[in-house]
This record gives sequence, C-alpha cells and structure tokens, in this order.
Amino acid sequence: MLPFIRDRGYEAGDRMPSERELAERFGVSRGILREALSALEAMRVIERRPQSGIFLRDVEREASVDMLVLQSDLGMPVSAADVKDLNEFRSMLEMQSTALACSRRTDADLARIDAVLERSRARLASGQSLSEQDAEFHMALCAASGNKLIQRAANSFWLASRARRERYFSVPANAKRSLAQHTALRHAVAAGDVDRALGVLGKHLGNVERYWMAHLTSATQGGLKP
Repeated sequence: MLPFIRDRGYEAGDRMPSERELAERFGVSRGILREALSALEAMRVIERRPQSGIFLRDVEREASVDMLVLQSDLGMPVSAADVKDLNEFRSMLEMQSTALACSRRTDADLARIDAVLERSRARLASGQSLSEQDAEFHMALCAASGNKLIQRAANSFWLASRARRERYFSVPANAKRSLAQHTALRHAVAAGDVDRALGVLGKHLGNVERYWMAHLTSATQGGLKP
C-alpha cells in the first residue's frame, strides 16, 4: 500500500480509492484489505471517515516512526532528507540516553554491554558482520538510561535501519572502527564520565552520518535503498 501511495503521488488530504477499488487493484479480499488499512490508520498514514472515504494524512508530520520500519521492510528507497532526519533523531535520542546512562547504569547493564562487545570481537575476528551486534550495543546503552520510552523509540529506529546497517558493516574498516568506539564508550559510561562519553558518541555518530551522506550523494535520484 505504501509504494502505491508514493507512486500515485497522493498528497495530504487527498481522497484515495474506495475499499472495493483497492481490493480489486491488489487482488485481495475486502477483509485482508481492511486489516492493511487498519494498520496504516494505526500508524496515522491514512484516515477513514464514515460515509466519506479514505484520506491520506499529513505523513511528514503525523505518521508514526513505525511507518519507517514498514518502509524498510518493504525495501522502499529513502531520500537524503529521510536519512538526515533519522540521523538527527538518533543523535538526540542517544546523546540523552548516554548522559543518563553515565549516572544510572547498573552492574547488570554493564554486563549486558560487555557481552555484546565480546560477541562483536569474536565476529570481527572471524570476518563476520557486526550489523546485529551494533544494534544490540546501542539498545543496551539505551536500556542503561533506565528510560523505557527511550528504549521503545530506539527499537523503532534500529528496526528501520536494519538494511542500511548491513550495508555499512559489509565494509571491514567500518566494523573495526565501530567496535573500537563502542569499547571506548563503554568505559566512559562505566566511569560515569559524561563529557568523555558524549565526545566518543559524537565522533561515532559523525562517522556514520558522513558515510551515508556520501553514499546518498552518489546514489540514484530515486534515493538510497534502505
């Protein structure tokens, strides 16, 4: 449904085809279509108005972060603006969670982070990707903040960036640098050194952002595959 909305060029407030027309277009039953529409409505992509029809909402302002996860799962390309917004969202989220983690982390939090780092070192030594370990590390860091809403938001971000992480960590140099920075970040958080932790994280996030913006510059006009 999302590719259909994008390809047809619908704008906020536009009325979409009826349930019957959409069911016929996609070759599905009305029941299956209604389930799909319910999911899009829950993500605030569309609005179903009784006796009026189906209307597209202002996706840029109103849609939930879960829509980005769905776009990633569908393999839809992302634009430079999308990547910029995602990087800024991640930066705000992780800078705050890291600052909190420096004062709130527990022994259990550090043990969880250490376990991820150990798996990362083993995978790096055997030439395997650190894509999932990268997500695990940052999720463990967010968990150390003690804020459950930060953890939920971070989980949506990592789900939405899954395919891009796999591409990033297919480059061995990226994996080696990332692990070194993760290790330095762990030590700063364990020491409760907020300034050092934020400095390491800022450099880490900057490396990732520069990598993606450079790839977006050389990507096709339609955007970068997620």
